Amino acid sequence: MPHWNHKQKQKRRREPAELLKARDARRTAALTQCVRELSSSGVPQEVTHTLVAERMGVPVQYVRWKYPSVEHLLAMAEA
Repeated sequence: MPHWNHKQKQKRRREPAELLKARDARRTAALTQCVRELSSSGVPQEVTHTLVAERMGVPVQYVRWKYPSVEHLLAMAEA
């Protein structure tokens, strides 16, 4: 069978809830790593919602919604 006429296998369709759960897990892991890197610099006052959001590439509103204070960010990274 020629290359141009070859049928591709269909991927399993993922449910929206599954996609959102996977995205949230990836964001939480990236956020944890980012906060750990920032806090390991020795000055925990440098950890801000804006700085974390910029380094992660997510909206600042998301970080502020998920973790309302800097103490929540630091506690999440230590857990």
